[in-house]
Amino acid sequence: MSGPWISDEPEDPPVPLGLNEMAIPRAAILASLATIAMLLLSIIWVGWGAYTFLSQMDDAFATVDESSLKEDGRWSWEVMLLFDTCEPKDDAWNWPENLSAQDEPFWLPGEVSCEWRHQGAGDRAVVAVNNAGNQTLELMASVNTDSVSITEPSSGLLTIDGDSTELLALELNSNVDEEVFLVTLTHPTVEGASVNLEVRLFAGDDWSLHTDYGDHMNVHYKVWISDTGEQLDEGDLPVTAGSEPTCDAGAPSVCYIKGFHWGVIGLDCDVLRCMIGDGTTHTVILPPELAYKDRPDREPANNQWLVFELSVNELAI
Repeated sequence: MSGPWISDEPEDPPVPLGLNEMAIPRAAILASLATIAMLLLSIIWVGWGAYTFLSQMDDAFATVDESSLKEDGRWSWEVMLLFDTCEPKDDAWNWPENLSAQDEPFWLPGEVSCEWRHQGAGDRAVVAVNNAGNQTLELMASVNTDSVSITEPSSGLLTIDGDSTELLALELNSNVDEEVFLVTLTHPTVEGASVNLEVRLFAGDDWSLHTDYGDHMNVHYKVWISDTGEQLDEGDLPVTAGSEPTCDAGAPSVCYIKGFHWGVIGLDCDVLRCMIGDGTTHTVILPPELAYKDRPDREPANNQWLVFELSVNELAI
């Protein structure tokens, strides 16, 4: 029996059942067409996704009315350092003679320039941001220097309800003799909507321990009314820096005004001296939103700007 399976002469290999000479080219063409169709569908899908995303972004920008972010012709938020070292920025306005007598929604007539006399790398200061408007704001905080960073909140994003105040903590990253930098609070979707705080940084004594957010300590304080100089109180209190514990009727001593908790951030001492009350003293100024706003049960501090002189008695290490 002769045939291709036993022949000595080379012949074309047998073609498997069901295929012919045109089957493979046709399959290739069909595969190519399927690939092209999938590519076209992918392009359409990606294009539609990009179009939808851009439309959503445009809608987000369009929904923010610039006029809604302003009060009395200025952006509705203001920024100040809690230290009692601030003055009008660029001499653009006059400091109010009576802070508590202002009938405007803002604390101050304009941007401020404040001094921060630091105590070495790791020292901290607190910035207060006031929303003088009625709507909730989301603002992004930034600094224009590598010498300082924002540590609380770590994201730099602040959400501030209308007619209220939030705070953020700055940390000095390295020793600098002198520097001027800006803390800027910017609205993320409105171009040019930003307010600056100018900080004049100077070197003071160098201390090894610096009070941070969440630290437990005991502090000595004096408090008086900024406008009159009337001293209201003096004493010693335990406090957790930056925290805002819920007032407990059974233990009222654990609930203090918001500005007091934040005002102790940045107090300094050495490892041994933290146990004997030998450390730095600083003075903070608190607007009513961080003290006693609309609290008739707290006369004469109600709706007053308060000044606190603070020093460390003991810092838990």
